[in-house]
Amino acid sequence: MPNMLMVFLVFFVSCTWAVEQAPDLLSEEQERKVEEYRQEVELGRNMAGRILQYYGTYGDEELIRYVNRVGLYVGEYADFPNRVYHFTVLDTDVVNAFACPGGYILITLGTIKNLKNEAELAAVLGHEITHVGKKHIFTTLQKMGESEQEEAAKRVGEAGFLDDIIENRKRPSSDYSSDTGAILARYLSGAAGAGISLIKAASAGMFLILEKGLDKKLEFEADEEGVQFAINAGYEPFAMANFLERVEKNKGKLNVKILEKTHPKMSDRRDQVQALLKRIRAREMIGAEVEDRFRKYTAKLTTK
Repeated sequence: MPNMLMVFLVFFVSCTWAVEQAPDLLSEEQERKVEEYRQEVELGRNMAGRILQYYGTYGDEELIRYVNRVGLYVGEYADFPNRVYHFTVLDTDVVNAFACPGGYILITLGTIKNLKNEAELAAVLGHEITHVGKKHIFTTLQKMGESEQEEAAKRVGEAGFLDDIIENRKRPSSDYSSDTGAILARYLSGAAGAGISLIKAASAGMFLILEKGLDKKLEFEADEEGVQFAINAGYEPFAMANFLERVEKNKGKLNVKILEKTHPKMSDRRDQVQALLKRIRAREMIGAEVEDRFRKYTAKLTTK
């Protein structure tokens, strides 16, 4: 099996490629948009690197490719045609998923284990796709005052903060080559043109997704839009509502500490989704659950 660390170094750098292919001659407005996207990618890459550093990636390449296929398919039916997404699976039983700016979406093994079919996976990824497409974290950070951002970054920088917040982590081993380690350090440190302000913003972003959370309205928006994108892609409309209800019912047995801290109540999210489904008359729709294919790629998880 190829070195998984190298696989995900490719995951980190690939979003940047599109930015660097921009034409030499751009209007002022185009240059502003390109620069903003570059900042977004650098910010998300730094955040995703930190999360991967703590949790590590799940070493099943077939499962990761499957998650990418489903996520990219749903992305085709979203409202963000020019967005680039990259998905990976975090090696932890914590139930959560993270959408970092620039298209880096990380879903935990614990979440996948608690899904019943591909339709539910599509809805969860649709939620994260909405966060990326609507630039929820990026714009939230932009709106934060400098002092607020500095305070958030300071909290993340405090000794033991991430150790206390991130549970069931599996840090990468140190047996990879020094060259690979140097490349990983480059991305985790925000080098390659990233200044102190970007690293500070990335730290503040970590505080948002692990401690404070986004505005509840943004989470409800991500639920509704994500459900709609999955429906547009042909999936069962009630998949997200079923998943939220199941997690709510079994939360005493699951690690949902960060999820509950950073999101609205599971029951409120479920009610919001069900209200949407009623408005769009979802019971009259026909959608696919795709359970057999989901089981094919997740069969190994039931034996562990």
